[in-house]
Amino acid sequence: MQFVPMLKTLLSLTILVLFAGCASDASVSEVATNGQSGSITRFVVYGDYMYTLNPNEVQTWSIANEDKPQLLHTLATDYGLETIIIYDETIYIGSRTALYILDISQPATPVLLSQTDRDAFFFGGCDPVVVKDNYAYSTIKIIENVCGSFNSISALLTYDVTDKTNPVVTNEQFLDIPNGLGVQGDYLFVCDEGMDQIVVFDITDPANPQPTEYNVPLTDPVDVIARNGELIVSTKTDFQFYDITDIANIRPLGFISK
Repeated sequence: MQFVPMLKTLLSLTILVLFAGCASDASVSEVATNGQSGSITRFVVYGDYMYTLNPNEVQTWSIANEDKPQLLHTLATDYGLETIIIYDETIYIGSRTALYILDISQPATPVLLSQTDRDAFFFGGCDPVVVKDNYAYSTIKIIENVCGSFNSISALLTYDVTDKTNPVVTNEQFLDIPNGLGVQGDYLFVCDEGMDQIVVFDITDPANPQPTEYNVPLTDPVDVIARNGELIVSTKTDFQFYDITDIANIRPLGFISK
């Protein structure tokens, strides 16, 4: 079922805002005040500051004066930064080689807390990240000549980030071509383009996500927002809406063509 034109326009504008800077459980107002973001984005706003990614550095901008943004700080990293989110005064960055964790309790000058190592067969992947409580979930997408080596493996990695200076991998789930991901309640939703579906994991035990039977068939899913009992999925051709209030009976609500 497709939405009527006026509703389509309004929802399109809302979705653009959400996918540019909205976390899995965040409202638009929470985006502005708490700096939460979606899983696939290269910039995020936190109060009067904006953090942006170059391939090998994190830039901090003051946007207190929106007419004259001011570059305040740069933090050098290894090459390959991909995605950035903020959770609990902490920046999480997915790169082709690592998960970076930065403290922004002093938001003008982010401080690197840790940079993970990665097994060789996960090296080179593109990495969205979402965080809930003391656990970070990151997909590693390996595509030959795009994100990594043909011999590498795509997967969902779970990190215990209780000690942000020493994140520890607690679980690995192999996937095909995973993209964006989102979390709500006890469930993690992962876009797997290779399998043409939203893969649903039970995270009742947050350290060890378990596959469920509730996967949603969908062609070429790219990114996802799970919020307020609704799943919004961006595919290569449209936005799809689902009711996830009953996880055992996920219902399609409609779509908006891109």
